[in-house]
Amino acid sequence: MKISMPSNKNQAVRWGFRILFFLFSWLYLYIAKEDYLFKIQDNNYFIFDPSFVDELSTKQAWIIAWISRFILQFCYYPILGAAIIAVLLSGVELIVSKLFEITERWFIIGFIPSIALLTAFCSVTYEFFDIFDTCFVVANILIFYYALFLFFLYKKSKETILSAIIISIVAIILTVWLGCPSAMVALSMIGCHALFNKKFAQGAIALLIGGLGSYLGAKFASYHILPSFIGYSLFYPWPSIYYTTLLVTTITTQIIAILTITSYSLYKGKSISDKFTWPINCSVGVILIAIMVLFCRFPYTLKEELRLQHLAHQSEWKQMVKEMKNMDASSRVIAAYRVIALINTGELTQKVFNYHYSYSLSNFKKYNEEMVYYPELMLYASFPQISYRWCMEVFTDSQASMNILKIMALSAFANEEYNLAKRYLTLLQKSWFYKDWADDMAECLDHPEKYEKRHPEVTNIKKGRPFAETTGVFTKGATSVYDRYMALPNISAERRLLTRMYRRDLDNFEKEIKHYPLVKTELPRCMQEALMMKAVLTNNPNILKRYPVSQEVRDYVVRFTEYYKKHHEDPQLPLKMKEKFGYSYCHYFAFGIGAEYYNNKMKEKDEK
Repeated sequence: MKISMPSNKNQAVRWGFRILFFLFSWLYLYIAKEDYLFKIQDNNYFIFDPSFVDELSTKQAWIIAWISRFILQFCYYPILGAAIIAVLLSGVELIVSKLFEITERWFIIGFIPSIALLTAFCSVTYEFFDIFDTCFVVANILIFYYALFLFFLYKKSKETILSAIIISIVAIILTVWLGCPSAMVALSMIGCHALFNKKFAQGAIALLIGGLGSYLGAKFASYHILPSFIGYSLFYPWPSIYYTTLLVTTITTQIIAILTITSYSLYKGKSISDKFTWPINCSVGVILIAIMVLFCRFPYTLKEELRLQHLAHQSEWKQMVKEMKNMDASSRVIAAYRVIALINTGELTQKVFNYHYSYSLSNFKKYNEEMVYYPELMLYASFPQISYRWCMEVFTDSQASMNILKIMALSAFANEEYNLAKRYLTLLQKSWFYKDWADDMAECLDHPEKYEKRHPEVTNIKKGRPFAETTGVFTKGATSVYDRYMALPNISAERRLLTRMYRRDLDNFEKEIKHYPLVKTELPRCMQEALMMKAVLTNNPNILKRYPVSQEVRDYVVRFTEYYKKHHEDPQLPLKMKEKFGYSYCHYFAFGIGAEYYNNKMKEKDEK
């Protein structure tokens, strides 16, 4: 069969698709995954220091881990990190097309590995709270480059049995520095290519050595580095159900990428009309990208959580409060970051109950229940010592990250332990993207008032500190800590009262508010509603004589309770009252977790 030469039109379409793929990858990662990029960078730890390299070099796969961490640090600016990842993915396509001699007529084949690797990169969801070495998301791409390099050597050596044996052995030896999946992907590529080209001996040798080497490498590898590249190892230790999606996605995308390009030899000689070449290629490409985008969608709540964490880690408090207005679906993490934002804008008592609180933990991943936000929450709630201890445990036991170092430095600074703060600032100064922040604080260690003036949130932390701290807050709750101190600063007194309100403990709230410094002059709206609610529930309006509760709040609570009693059986009552009355402390009291209405609905759900 005579094959006609490809036209210049097909070549132009191919290059046009290359440009579009690069732009799509860049903009998709930056626009749709901006907060995700910042998060995986936040969980990354990279400094320019010999001790860091020495520590990393004692572990398996340290070369790929070092390069991956180096790249991930650029995601501090998501637009820059997205550009680097897009360049790497585009580079894979160019090399694949060259190595496998993919013609313009089938150019979409060269893009499939890049699309598959992008899918693996973006498919991580709640797992990055728990996979403490996020460098594996970039390592998957680098491993493919390594596999292509070994395949290039195999082709240059005329694809003989001897070359297959030598390259397979070299791949296994290099596993010590590059990791088990490196050998698995490289030898799978060589083996599949040989089999599709009817070189069964070479193919069998590569696949057998690759399988055996991968098993031994996974079985005896470093737990924290190597297994994370493919979802906590293919063979040992076997991943739990929680990591199954990540494991299957990573391996499946690698298999699709390898089989697609190695099987190209079976149909590359088949000709299709120039009339259909570019429409077919472009249509297939668009469909594959659409599937990737749909598969990599984040759960709505996770998307909100990542957004608030991103803004919090960059101290964008006002922007957090602004964006929180549209975040109706809630979780523990979102509730915590709402509190952090409101503390730092000085609006905690004014707005803390003006958001949706009826979230159900059963709807979220199990690790959403973990207190991953505790260090920040404790720090901005004026417990820097507790925050510091929590960070120390996390940093030494599981997750070394630049953000943890930053919180530790802030905790030490707020606790007036300036020499301790200097130690962590010294480490942060050895990084590229945290250096300016560390330099700013380091310059003020001798004159802390200068730093506090520029960063009011630190002043709030110091003002609200109780006379002593106890780690009992983790087991007994904030109330048990506050109960020890009656003469609290205004900030802590407010938070203590809010804790009572959150637990609907209106009896103790009404007793303790007498000690609130501003009780004679003004009260936040939510506290006025709580007092009025207590008066209504106890049918004792005399309670209000001691407190400045406005007539507007009195009328509001009366209308709210009357409507509630009248429509108590309506299944849509929370939504209707939200639309009619808005979110408020009354709404939280009636419909939040632990409320009578909420508990009754949960019982009905269980019975069904």
